[in-house]
Amino acid sequence: MIHVEQHGDVAQIVMDTPPVNAFDRPFLERLGEALAGVPAHTSAVVVSSAVPRIFAAGGDIPYMARADLDDQMSYVQLCQDVYGAFDHIAVPTIAAVDGACLGGGLELALSCDIRVVSPDVRLGLPEATLGILAGGGAIHRIVRALGQGPARDMLLTGRRITGADAHAVGLASRLADPGTVTAAALAVAADIAALDRDAVTTVTTTARAVLPVGRP
Repeated sequence: MIHVEQHGDVAQIVMDTPPVNAFDRPFLERLGEALAGVPAHTSAVVVSSAVPRIFAAGGDIPYMARADLDDQMSYVQLCQDVYGAFDHIAVPTIAAVDGACLGGGLELALSCDIRVVSPDVRLGLPEATLGILAGGGAIHRIVRALGQGPARDMLLTGRRITGADAHAVGLASRLADPGTVTAAALAVAADIAALDRDAVTTVTTTARAVLPVGRP
């Protein structure tokens, strides 16, 4: 489902739940456990997918459709807790997006400090088209990443953009050729791991604190 690979001081969390890495409860719980369990010497974390052409397609829609209100609220809280954990880990996190990144998948990518994408992938928050909300924190995080205008456009219309467009508007930090995104993200992580750890930790926590999730 999800496993962690260690590359020196870089931890790689690999999502591997075909066909689309749907974020059901066990998946989210394991994701949170994987992040919490990275070794203490880790200097950077990369989140990637082993499913071809998919980063993550987001929430478990069939589950949400049949769940009662209490279950739905509990599920949303779990989403917020897991994505929020990325705000609190002391080391930089990097999303390697080499496939469709939608809904909860983009919420996860937005929770990371750096996003490396391939030009032709699709990213979006289609929740409004499904009659639901991006309840894991993406409404705040995408505004923080893009500013009000572009963020509201994506949130209100549910439109999907390409990786190239995401890079152009600042949603993605770097572009890499298809099939090389994870390697590129690991290279960025290795570069970070070679820097002074105290300086990186200070920059990471300070940058995240500039506009905490939840503020307008």
